[in-house]
Amino acid sequence: MKKADPVLNYEEFPHLCYDVVKIEKAELPSGGSNGTCYRYVVANSVSSVTGYRQGTKREVTQYCAALIVDLNLRTIPKKKV
Repeated sequence: MKKADPVLNYEEFPHLCYDVVKIEKAELPSGGSNGTCYRYVVANSVSSVTGYRQGTKREVTQYCAALIVDLNLRTIPKKKV
């Protein structure tokens, strides 16, 4: 039997929900980029995560969406059902 997906408690903890704050073109901090690089910031009201990712803006946006799902799963308490 498959384990049910966790139900996150967005109602009581909306301030913990991560969202994209910024995605902008950037140079890699190490200076070694042979392609397009973007700097992204995702944050909630408590903390933020800043990173660099090579790829198109669309690829970086998709990466940020997956990152947000993962961060929310680790940050937002689960509902008791």
